[in-house]
Amino acid sequence: RKKGIAGIKRDVTHCIDTARYLRKVLHDAGFTCRLNDLSSTVVLERPMDDTLVKRWQLACEEDIAHVVVMPNVTRDKIDRFVEELVEARETHGRMEPVREDSPLSKLMCSSWGGETHMPKNGN
Repeated sequence: RKKGIAGIKRDVTHCIDTARYLRKVLHDAGFTCRLNDLSSTVVLERPMDDTLVKRWQLACEEDIAHVVVMPNVTRDKIDRFVEELVEARETHGRMEPVREDSPLSKLMCSSWGGETHMPKNGN
């Protein structure tokens, strides 16, 4: 079955809107995260819990992880993911930059591009 141009546009719009939702709920939960314009990939601080990383198939590089929002990702799935992320942070703590020029350090500054969302109260 073919989606056609209209179906592809719906998928792209869904992915971008859902990625924006993910960025918002991560920010509201106190996580450092970033989403570049017109992207469906949300970059965030790496969870300290490797079981969570494996279960959610997060792509990690040093002290960051990223989530690629695909058409099958729903807001309910995002809510479950963020709930587990918060629980993991409470149990295992949060990732700190591994060095001055690490990916997480860069994520926290404007040189990365896009809009950064950082914790307000050090959650």
